[in-house]
Amino acid sequence: MKKKIIIILSFLLLFSCGFEPIYSKKKIENKLNFSINSIEFSGENIINQFLKNNLKSYVNIESKPIKYHLSINSKKITTITSKNKKGNPELFYMKIIINLGVYKDGILKKSTALEDGFEYKNKSNKFELEKYEKSISKNIASRLAKNIIDQLY
Repeated sequence: MKKKIIIILSFLLLFSCGFEPIYSKKKIENKLNFSINSIEFSGENIINQFLKNNLKSYVNIESKPIKYHLSINSKKITTITSKNKKGNPELFYMKIIINLGVYKDGILKKSTALEDGFEYKNKSNKFELEKYEKSISKNIASRLAKNIIDQLY
C-alpha cells in the first residue's frame, strides 16, 4: 500500500511541477521580436565563421517586425601568462574582442564592445595545441554570440 502511494505521489510531483526548459527554441522564438537582415563581418575569419554559424537561426525571419543589420569586427589576442625556468611558455590566455554595431533602418542604434577570454596550459604537441586553441575559439565565440543576442533582445 505504501509503495503504491509513493509511486502515485512521485508521478504527481514530477509531472505536475510545470518544468519547462529556459532556452527551449519555441519559447525563445515567441519572446524575440527581431530578426537579423544581414551581418557584415571583418577581422578574424575563423571567429567570424563561428559567430555566423551561431547567429544563422536569427537571420531573415520574415514574421518578426524589427529588422537589424549587424556590423561585427572581431579580434583574437593570445598572450603568454606564465613561463617555466627555461623560458618556455606554460600558460596562455586567449581573449576575443568583438566590436558590435547594431543598425536599424540605416541608423546606428547601439555600439558595444564584447570580450571574453580563457586561460589554458601549453601542450608539448603543437598540432594538439592548435586543435585545442581552435576549440577554445569556438566555445568563446558561441558565448559571445549569446551575448550578442542578449544585446539585441
